[in-house]
Amino acid sequence: MSMPPHLPAPSCNIENHHKWQRIKILLVAVFFGLLSGITGASMFFGWIWPGIGGGDALIGSRNISSVSHDSLEDRVRAELDDRVATVYRDLSNVNGVSYLSADKKIGQAVFVSSDGWMVFYYPNFDGSYRNWRVLLKNGSSLPVAKAIKDGNSNLVYFKISPTDVSAQFKVINFVDSLKSQQDVFVLDGNTWRHSIVIDEIANSFHLPHLDSAPSLVAELSDSFSAGNLAVDSQGKLLGVVTSDGYVLPSYYLSGILPTVLSGQKIIYPTLGIYGWFSQEQPILIKNEKISGFIVTRIFSSDNNLRVGDVIEEINGQVADANNLWYNIIGNKTVKLKVWRKDKIIEIVQTIKQI
Repeated sequence: MSMPPHLPAPSCNIENHHKWQRIKILLVAVFFGLLSGITGASMFFGWIWPGIGGGDALIGSRNISSVSHDSLEDRVRAELDDRVATVYRDLSNVNGVSYLSADKKIGQAVFVSSDGWMVFYYPNFDGSYRNWRVLLKNGSSLPVAKAIKDGNSNLVYFKISPTDVSAQFKVINFVDSLKSQQDVFVLDGNTWRHSIVIDEIANSFHLPHLDSAPSLVAELSDSFSAGNLAVDSQGKLLGVVTSDGYVLPSYYLSGILPTVLSGQKIIYPTLGIYGWFSQEQPILIKNEKISGFIVTRIFSSDNNLRVGDVIEEINGQVADANNLWYNIIGNKTVKLKVWRKDKIIEIVQTIKQI
């Protein structure tokens, strides 16, 4: 008599058969559990100690991130190409063929208006610009129609003469502020080199100075040539490298730009005083350091301020080199909180232009 195919042989122990099935399932579960545990441990140790087990995958991904962090994106570089130009003193000639000589290169400039106004750092500007040639990235070489210098910052603003009077140029954007440890890219020759902003420091070489004139500069982690342009990772202009190797922040440039474009002249809004900020030379009152601007000279007879006054606040904000400009530009009057002879007084001051 044959047994049905779905039943075990008569000699088979049903209880042992079920135990063996459970053991096989348990062994499979243990195997996959160990495999998952080993994989998880490898990932953990590879992240904490990348050298263990090679750590190739994680190290590779981190290196890729580092490379992109330290280099300007292709998209940003392409955008900057249309906003940056090179300025030469004049054309050179060989047997009737003109060329732009490397030894006549003055510096790098950026467009600050769509109708052709540009700016660059040029402390040696003597007023001569008629022979200048500006080389654009598209290969065009254009003359200069007008140029004016800002004696406080050594920036020179100039307007090119395009062959097409209706030509529109792409304008550079400006950063709002500088931050310590901020990534910066400096145009060195044809290469955007990566650096880091160490800190903003006081440019105290010409004290006392006009209250709204440039006074703070940025120190970078690397050295660059004077006139080099510095941008952030988004391609916004952070500033220009000065003769002493620091970066003059672009907010000084953008502050007087409206009067350059509208009136073709340099005008600084001011409280009508000279002096310095506590960030440049510490100001002490009753042996305690305070934030503010100390008045050392007054150049207008109708001024409400006095020599020795310390301006602590302007329109309710602490008077320091970072915000004084933004508090007075565009205003006719401002409200000042002033320390004078051991007491605090409030003054309404008229904004002047020089």
